Amino acid sequence: MGLVGALMPLREPRTGWQAPLSKPLVLRDGRWLLTLADARLLILGLHDSDQTRNASQKAIELMMAAAADGDTTAATDQVETVLFLQAMLRA
Repeated sequence: MGLVGALMPLREPRTGWQAPLSKPLVLRDGRWLLTLADARLLILGLHDSDQTRNASQKAIELMMAAAADGDTTAATDQVETVLFLQAMLRA
């Protein structure tokens, strides 16, 4: 173990709903989505008819899988698609 490892304890990767998205997603209103939990709250806050769209349903499925296995890439991409379709992404 090098000097850095001796001085700083290794951090456990965040998992579950606190796992970070593969990239930050910035909304038009200035909010940032950084974790699966952030994305989950946003998707669940959409109008019921928007939640039942195929893109939103797929995002929910992928987020649940990512919370279980830790790979957030596909979930992040799908949430980004939902935000694009809702015109919620910052350009």
